[in-house]
Amino acid sequence: MIVSSSSKIKKAGEAFANNDIEVSKLIHDAENRKEPHKEESGEFIKSIVFGGLDGIITTFAIVAAATGAGLTRGVILIISFANLLGDAIGMAMGDYVSEKAEEDHIKKETLALEAKLQEQPDQEKRNLAELYEKKGFEQEDANRIAELLFPYRKTVVSIVMMENHGSMVEDEGDNSALKSAAVTFISFMICGGIPLFAYLFSGRYHEPGGFDLIFIISIILFSIVLFGLGCFKGYISNKNWWISGFLMLLNGSITTLVAFFIGYGIEIESKHIH
Repeated sequence: MIVSSSSKIKKAGEAFANNDIEVSKLIHDAENRKEPHKEESGEFIKSIVFGGLDGIITTFAIVAAATGAGLTRGVILIISFANLLGDAIGMAMGDYVSEKAEEDHIKKETLALEAKLQEQPDQEKRNLAELYEKKGFEQEDANRIAELLFPYRKTVVSIVMMENHGSMVEDEGDNSALKSAAVTFISFMICGGIPLFAYLFSGRYHEPGGFDLIFIISIILFSIVLFGLGCFKGYISNKNWWISGFLMLLNGSITTLVAFFIGYGIEIESKHIH
């Protein structure tokens, strides 16, 4: 059942007025508890979108440069896939390290807060009351709320961590950093690999690449995926989805053109040298 914010506020007010600490505690826990499925899926969606965008743009830039340089289709496929795999591993490792560092920071802050609650209870109780004063409560009411909640240290920790850091310690064994890294890797590989299908199923791998049907098919695949990811990025960022998709497509097109003409220029220069 979905409970609206106004309903929660009303229930919290009733619990406060009735001095019902159990109900008040439950409401505060509901407000500050992570919704694992919703938040986790939200983080994974971001990993899918941003991992996919990096994967398809960087990989297709290699395809365009190699095609412009006139390399054979087989060589284009090999170096593009090698770049795709290497970058995907690097992205996943970077994602894991950053997520793990953030988790470690939150854990460190949580342990420090728990120690303060144990060693300086009066000061921390006052700090908790100040949080409610900042939310608009009168000082007397804020002090009363802090007094009622303070014996429930786990609830106090979750409230303070969410207010000050916007996050709190994950459950043990959650492995969210590892999951995020895996999602990034898979998204990078899938989205970056889609434009390579044109070369994979082209046959005649010894023929030199160029602005031919295979490259055009690859461009179409690249454009469809890139526009879709751009739209999704705009959606999760609360921006106009089709403008976001168009801008991402424009960005990818510029990158591709630059890479293609650099490769083409290298090919022309090499012919002059020979």
